Amino acid sequence: MPAIALLIEAGATPSSVTATLDLFAIAQRLDVPEALYRIDVFSGRGGAVPLAPALTLDSRPLPARLAGYDAVILPGFFARDPAELAERVETVWQPAIVRLRAVPEATLVTASCYGTFVLAESGLLDDRAATTTWWLQSEFAARYPTVRLDAGRALVDDGRVLTAGAMTAHTELSLHVLRRLRGHALARSVGSIMLVDEAKSSQRPFMVLQRFFADPLIDGAVAWMDRHLADTFSTAELAGALHVSYRTLHRRFRMVTGRAPLAYLHALRVERAKELLERTRQGVGQIAAAVGYADESSFRRLFARQAGISPAEYRRRFRGAGIP
Repeated sequence: MPAIALLIEAGATPSSVTATLDLFAIAQRLDVPEALYRIDVFSGRGGAVPLAPALTLDSRPLPARLAGYDAVILPGFFARDPAELAERVETVWQPAIVRLRAVPEATLVTASCYGTFVLAESGLLDDRAATTTWWLQSEFAARYPTVRLDAGRALVDDGRVLTAGAMTAHTELSLHVLRRLRGHALARSVGSIMLVDEAKSSQRPFMVLQRFFADPLIDGAVAWMDRHLADTFSTAELAGALHVSYRTLHRRFRMVTGRAPLAYLHALRVERAKELLERTRQGVGQIAAAVGYADESSFRRLFARQAGISPAEYRRRFRGAGIP
């Protein structure tokens, strides 16, 4: 009798919550008759929990201990910015965090998106491999330095704990929980009905490079790079164009973006290459030249390292409608 505890609070992402409920409902229909599933939905106070203006979900108050469950699942939730996310973790989610710290060793504990911050706060991710939503990987790493974070991965299975990245990865997380509890065959059958395949190996193809910063010098540098992507230039030439010293530019770039100027330039070129792969019929060699790489093979290696897949695979997956 698989027993699942689904932990929610106001603002939990509706698609994640309902996808989990749908997935296990389908699994119940496809499993052997004696495998009776139990999904208990809990929140700190219990009662009606608003997930969105048009959707409210009934919940039970959190018990003193989350004992007797095969798995505990934390979906993501909405927060306007890192400050609000931290505030919710430190207040609203504290009752759940207390229970997570006492979850029996045999229980799978899982989280996706912002829910990974809640799981990390409990300490259950200390010295373990994990992922999180890619756009807050720096904040996660700074807050939880003992976690072995790999935000490029969409799903990480570290034995007792499972973590997933951004929102739609939660469905794959739930499918993986089912796989762990009831086997590959059932998970494959449920995935075929929901049109969910094996978990994405990487979030990197979906990552978007930040282009604007609250620093006029860095914004000016990014704009200058963007205008000269096809050109060959050094960081010293970039600094000269901006009328600052190389040392000042390098220091500010590191401080604001977390990258050296040259590393950011490579990422910016890959970002433009993605756009060209999606929107044009240009060959990979033409695209490489258009973004500043004379050596096509070097460009292919750089692209695969940053995007997680080859240029050809990226084009196949993300080509815009109407472009043959």
